[in-house]
Amino acid sequence: MKGMREWLLVLPVLVLTCALLLLPIWLQGGTQGHDLFHHLLSGHYFAQQLWQGELYPRWLMAMNGGFGSPTFFFYPPLPYYVSALFAGPGALAHHAVYPLLGSASLALLLSGIFAYLWLRSVSEPGRALAVSVLYLALPYHLAMDLYARFALAEFWAFVWAPLILLGQDLATRRLRGGLPLLALAIALLAYSHLPSLLLMLGLISLRALRLAWRARSWLPCGITLGGQVLGLCMAAALLLPAMTEQGAISMELMRGGMFDFRRNFLDRLPTSLDDWRFRAHLGWQSVLTMGLLLVAWAAAREPYHPELLCWGAIGVLAFLMMLPPSQPLWSLLPPLQRVQFPWRLNLILALATVAVVALGTPAHKPWQWLWWGLLLLTLVSSFAYVYHAPLTQAPTREAIASEFDSKRSAREYRPRQVPGGMFAPTLLAWKEEFQPPVSADPPAASWTVQGWQPRALALKVSAAVPTRLVLHQYDYPGWQAWLDEELMLTVSANRQGLLQVWVPAGNHTLTLRLTQRWPERLGNGLSLLGLLGWLVLALRRPKIAGPVR
Repeated sequence: MKGMREWLLVLPVLVLTCALLLLPIWLQGGTQGHDLFHHLLSGHYFAQQLWQGELYPRWLMAMNGGFGSPTFFFYPPLPYYVSALFAGPGALAHHAVYPLLGSASLALLLSGIFAYLWLRSVSEPGRALAVSVLYLALPYHLAMDLYARFALAEFWAFVWAPLILLGQDLATRRLRGGLPLLALAIALLAYSHLPSLLLMLGLISLRALRLAWRARSWLPCGITLGGQVLGLCMAAALLLPAMTEQGAISMELMRGGMFDFRRNFLDRLPTSLDDWRFRAHLGWQSVLTMGLLLVAWAAAREPYHPELLCWGAIGVLAFLMMLPPSQPLWSLLPPLQRVQFPWRLNLILALATVAVVALGTPAHKPWQWLWWGLLLLTLVSSFAYVYHAPLTQAPTREAIASEFDSKRSAREYRPRQVPGGMFAPTLLAWKEEFQPPVSADPPAASWTVQGWQPRALALKVSAAVPTRLVLHQYDYPGWQAWLDEELMLTVSANRQGLLQVWVPAGNHTLTLRLTQRWPERLGNGLSLLGLLGWLVLALRRPKIAGPVR
């Protein structure tokens, strides 16, 4: 297969595979997965503000009962740009799940295409295509990440991971386009899912050290480091605010309770045929995936081939790091704890599994039959979980309507000034329905809303005496107020965490804006600088080509 003829087979096979794998979730209109409602609300209001002309909607004005949320100062936006394209302007809330399914469908297809491009460089086309189909259907990728968790952001990480590996392979062989591809894929992963970014940066760093050791040269490390720096620079518009402004929200909730890494090792298996607990089947499916890797490795004609040894070792290490005995190592590596769930290393295990299957030319018939039997068991177990598990069933209209009543963001994005007790869904829904957007103390003052847009509020105020106005948007660092566009006023938070401003007696125009602080401005500037550097790198002609020796 060469050129166009090759893709005339590859694309239909991948499209048909994706259609079959996603048919159940489209027919039932989503699942009750862990993150569904977070994505429903964030995706709907992100698209709403994007189609209103806001290029990067960081402050979601309608969230939290209309009080606003700083979600996208911290959360990667790329999956929502895609879902916004599927939503279009004027999308209805009760149809909000379908743009998300469109985003997930595109992610699955792209993950297959990019996996094929990566695997095509290490195996023959037919085998690379077959293993790419396996990548689409691996349990953690499909059954767990999409159907059980509806983890849209992490689902997009499976798109960019093989592209990062392809970019690193090309860059270390000093082929044109390798380094720009590596940097671009890292930036796109950063804009998709930050815990997976940490895992992939660690993986390519380890691969670079191995290549440097084999080549007796630090050049592979320098190339990989250059790609990482450029990619992170292009992602600075997200990374800098996300890293420096965590004190403004309730980020401590992301490090304790259910998010504590010590509570999320693979430590259980199903106890019966009707045990459909998520954690139990996550453990079982991870064991099956590890089995696929080990049996493919054992069946290989050259099990001690350097690349096969490398990927086999990476897969085994990833699996061991998901088990409770690895906790002391996690405790010694604080950056690794930001991954939150050790079982997220299933991303690395999935990459290692398909790499071993693609690289290992089978030679031993008994091992081959064992591998096919194990694959059948894996697929049957995965599809049975999708069919029976409560998490994978269709969401009810009542549950969706209830979430859109309160519009509550994830608790970790609650501005720190807001009392936890005021963040209940019932209270947020009640306030939006019964309270006006502004209240005055004393109440004799009158006001008229001139503008009520994300990050920009404008009022005309008439007050006989100095008056405290409470505007029903949450206070957040960066809000500034001007009286008659001349005098800057002090902005603070009231007991509920809402914006409050004192205005003098008289007739005035009051304007409040959520201005860009230095992390946002610097991050935007670094991203622009990184993009310009990337364009220069991508368009230049390399002086030297050939493999690293």
